Amino acid sequence: MPLAVEIVLIVIGVLLLATALIGSGISRRLMTIPKMHRVPRVALAVLGVLLVAGGMWGLSTGTAKHAPTLAELRARVPSDVKQSMDCTEATEAPKNAVELDCGTQNAVPDHVWYIMFPDVNSMQHYWMTQAGTVNLQGTQCVSLSDYTKGSKTSYYLSDQAITDGDDACTMDGNSPVIVYTDRRYNIVVIAEESDPQKFSEFNNWIATSQPAGPRDATPATPSQTPDGS
Repeated sequence: MPLAVEIVLIVIGVLLLATALIGSGISRRLMTIPKMHRVPRVALAVLGVLLVAGGMWGLSTGTAKHAPTLAELRARVPSDVKQSMDCTEATEAPKNAVELDCGTQNAVPDHVWYIMFPDVNSMQHYWMTQAGTVNLQGTQCVSLSDYTKGSKTSYYLSDQAITDGDDACTMDGNSPVIVYTDRRYNIVVIAEESDPQKFSEFNNWIATSQPAGPRDATPATPSQTPDGS
């Protein structure tokens, strides 16, 4: 419920408790309220306790993060990926996140993971940790040499003034690996291709792997960005 409603419930509950207390005879010398009978006093006290408890519960849970569901994540996986790969729920996923493990022997890349988080900051923290962004010195993920060097950058979909996500690219042995975020839907995408000779296909695939949804959806801004600010 809205924060204002929760506060109003607490205030009304406190007033009802105060009225019940005063009606019991306590501090009546300072008040003009006549002494109340026991039944209405108890009713007011119980109602006041319920309102205060409800308001406090609302305050404590109102800021709780919405845990994503597997259905929500599946809806964001591009149709091309669904058609060319088998996607199943990962046996393990980051805390409060859901993850799909996609792969096939006949597609480029070999393996893809889509991971949805409850908020942009937990997504960003996972991306920075998973990609080891603090050690990446390059500033673009375009060529195989960028991957070999280890690079990170931000990208834009529609409005050049709005960052939609961040890329990180590295090599796992001889396999190029891309780890990128989509701030619109709090999703991290990880893709790996075991054959560096297929790098061009891999690079082309990345452009089609963006989570499905309106391109102009408003992305959130994490508290930490690739440059550490």
